[in-house]
Amino acid sequence: MQHKSSAPPPAEVTRQPGAHIRVAGITHQYRHAKEKALENIGFTIEPGERVALIGRSGCGKSTLLHIVAGLLKPSCGEVRIDGERVDRPSPRWIMMFQQPSLLPWLTVSGNVALGLRFTGRRSEAPFRIANLLRLVELEGLADRNVQELSGGQQQRVALARSLALEPEALLLDEPFSALDAFTRSTLQRDVRRIARELSLTLLIVTHDINEAAVMADRALIMTPHPGRIRADILLKSQTAGADNVEEARRILVEAYESAAGLTIGAEGASI
Repeated sequence: MQHKSSAPPPAEVTRQPGAHIRVAGITHQYRHAKEKALENIGFTIEPGERVALIGRSGCGKSTLLHIVAGLLKPSCGEVRIDGERVDRPSPRWIMMFQQPSLLPWLTVSGNVALGLRFTGRRSEAPFRIANLLRLVELEGLADRNVQELSGGQQQRVALARSLALEPEALLLDEPFSALDAFTRSTLQRDVRRIARELSLTLLIVTHDINEAAVMADRALIMTPHPGRIRADILLKSQTAGADNVEEARRILVEAYESAAGLTIGAEGASI
């Protein structure tokens, strides 16, 4: 007599509807600062939309992203995600930083499972890790120590760790800026693909025109002193069959030059 296995089937990576983000009247001034870092910032991001915050260094992009993530309390205004006022971080919206910040004594799977362990979901780890590593193209590396990986592979581990808790929004603070051009380009396209597959809302901070053109459907152009949004530009349709990156780049360059009063060279990528 044959006995059926009682082991549960591998868990699928759950598709999320994506978060609705509403930023209203955000103004922020750091203590002892002479001027405001941000002034009267407001915008809405629809579920599943991919949006870039783009501007020169010092325009308040990262400050704004930290406020959206609940890591920084604004001087004035509010952020709501799916109607909930943001006043602290949440596993529903995850932020990825410039450095992967992996635990060097753990394996790839051990790092990916951290969030599950800390939220009492350890039992899900074996099945979810396998699916996540497949999603970020790190199959076969589960038992490798993260110190043995390249910079690009470490960022993929950080991405899998971020996705393990099934967030509705992914907030990216220039996470690929330290990587070589080829690895950076590959990860930009892969993160966009993953966001599409999982219906994630994506908010990206960058000063790289090409990165915004590849990863985003829409760009919010910021200028400094104090940080304000000067333009809200549609780069490409979310429903388009193929992304026209060159056309998106042209639209973004023209919009940025108009909003910021600066000229970007034909081959310029960063601003």
